[in-house]
Amino acid sequence: MEWLNYHHLLCFWLVARRGGLVAAAKELHVSASTVWAQLKAVEERLGARLLVRQGRRLQLTPTGERVARLADDLFSLGQEVLSVARGKAEVLPSVRVGVLSSLPRLVTRRFVARALTGHRVVVAHGTAAGLLGELVAHRVDVVLTDEPPSGDGPVRAYAHPVGSSKLALFCRADVKRSLLPQFPKSLSGAPLLLPHEGTPQRQALSAAFARLKVQPKVVAEVDDSALLKALASEGHGVVAAPLVVADELAQLYGLELLGQLNVREAYFALTLHQRLDHPAVEAMLGEAL
Repeated sequence: MEWLNYHHLLCFWLVARRGGLVAAAKELHVSASTVWAQLKAVEERLGARLLVRQGRRLQLTPTGERVARLADDLFSLGQEVLSVARGKAEVLPSVRVGVLSSLPRLVTRRFVARALTGHRVVVAHGTAAGLLGELVAHRVDVVLTDEPPSGDGPVRAYAHPVGSSKLALFCRADVKRSLLPQFPKSLSGAPLLLPHEGTPQRQALSAAFARLKVQPKVVAEVDDSALLKALASEGHGVVAAPLVVADELAQLYGLELLGQLNVREAYFALTLHQRLDHPAVEAMLGEAL
């Protein structure tokens, strides 16, 4: 079995996660030159470049990013080992969940909350292609998305339907007062906050607006659903969201229902195997949304 010098790896990890040589050296109580020497040692041991200089900063290479993510888990487990040995904590089995960046956070919360009892949940956001790659590399156990994989793609992943919801439009009370009397005609020219082009929700909304023969004014395109709702809560426009989370939108963002759209949004959990073999994943998907 080949062995790795974990102290050298720790130096790399601290540089990657603390933002540079000086910060890592300060935490380790050594000089920056010592940290640099240990970085070179771990790169030589692995046979790969982990960091490159860009101006005055060190940037992770693609290999460095992957090694840093693995080191996150490694040193987190190390802390858990110490806690257990000292009788301070019980190790919880972990589940790693990949979540599409544009997926509504309130929908994600409903699924993730089901796994919190008895499991440590690690959530990572990303693009559909990026998360599928993470799934194939076994860096996540399940991917939550509204984009089922195409059957002719290079990767075979199983899409488990986990629910759907009718889409609706929400806005602040003062915006609602100005738009409601003539809704849905009032949507023409109304400020609209949307996810990026190409997302399933954006495509569904475009089709719905075409059927209604209205042309809203797109004032923002954001791939973070929480930011879209925050902008709507400040009165910057109308946002689309699943009707099933209407109560949470009112409580958390002060958004009111403007009107429903004749379109539904579906949600899927992607796994590498048709049979669910992780208890936390089973807990998340045990009941429909």
